[in-house]
Amino acid sequence: MAAYVALQQISTNLYAEAEAAVELENYEDASLLESQADNVFQFAENLITVIEEHE
Repeated sequence: MAAYVALQQISTNLYAEAEAAVELENYEDASLLESQADNVFQFAENLITVIEEHE
């Protein structure tokens, strides 16, 4: 469960960095950061599904 929480925090941080990049009008970095945040978030959701299936 700790891995899930850590991944959620990482995705939250990436989304925040993406927002900051947009505010600086750095749209390329914002897009990349948001894409990575989406990937980490999806990985976390998949992980929690696996964890719940094994409990």
